[in-house]
Amino acid sequence: MVEAVGSDRAACPGCGVLSHSRHSCYWRQLRDLPVQGAAVTVRLQLGRWRCRSRGCEREIFTERIRGVAVPHARQVCRLGEIRILVARALGGRPGQRLMNRLGMPTGRQTLLRHLTTAARGSGSDKAIRVLGVDDWAWTKGQSFGTILVDLERGVVADLLPTRSAESLTVWLKEHPEVVVVSRDRQGSYADGARRGAPQAMQVADRFHLIVNLTQAVERELAVRRQYLQLAPSRTLELPPLPLNVASISGRQAQMESCVQRREAEMARQRRQENLELFQTLHRMKAAGLTVTDIAKQLGLNRRRLDRWLRLDTLPERNRMQPRPGMVESFRELLATAVGRRLPAWADLIG
Repeated sequence: MVEAVGSDRAACPGCGVLSHSRHSCYWRQLRDLPVQGAAVTVRLQLGRWRCRSRGCEREIFTERIRGVAVPHARQVCRLGEIRILVARALGGRPGQRLMNRLGMPTGRQTLLRHLTTAARGSGSDKAIRVLGVDDWAWTKGQSFGTILVDLERGVVADLLPTRSAESLTVWLKEHPEVVVVSRDRQGSYADGARRGAPQAMQVADRFHLIVNLTQAVERELAVRRQYLQLAPSRTLELPPLPLNVASISGRQAQMESCVQRREAEMARQRRQENLELFQTLHRMKAAGLTVTDIAKQLGLNRRRLDRWLRLDTLPERNRMQPRPGMVESFRELLATAVGRRLPAWADLIG
């Protein structure tokens, strides 16, 4: 909790005259942004002052803290702005969960109240020419309201408690400056816009227009499904692989692709490195070093060294058996079908 004391003078909010006549003092607590996840409360000592201006209707007024908090608020302005942003992005219950997780506990009704207040005060002094109308859910799937958006400024103009033509009609009659109404394809909003703003042009918004178009196309395709036939699949023609004909005897040929040659060269290099390591291991063992010392110097696994020390020659690499469905498992069948012996298919397509 942070405490602060007010000034020794204050301006009257009615007439703006500075007053030095203090009436009394009071403490005001405001919620602020959290620090490292911990909630912060600002406790201010403010004064009540007497207005000495004869033309002012106020006799006693409370001290204002402009830029920090508005009158009668229980949080600072920056916390209220965050609540409005979260309410606009997530709504009630999801916004409540996020605010609680961020260390700013807020009820869902408080978020919606901040959103409604901000919407009513955002465009009250500005003429709304292009209005967007859509519904929103107080309770998902049960009760709905109406959201009105100033499309030119991209801000919420107002929130209506119900989704009906009557509420939209009343609101439009109070705002005769509206010239364009963008809405969904629902009939109630069309009727409300027609009665409340007969001078306005009604248009369908892009989102609902695309949704309705998609639904219409899907219905038409579902009726004419028998005419939707897939084109016959074309045989995939692979480009010829570069071949290296080593020897031709009758109808038998040894073929080798560039990928196969590269993999064979890499395998040969790995084999040579393992062979040199195998010989070094046996020389170090013959010199009297223990397996632990050899493992530390070479940086190899102890289990691998134990296995190699029991062998006189480096074993060949174990080749995995082809799984069912792999091309290699059909090698014999394919070789029989074409009447010749082919190299490993896995190597050809590698």
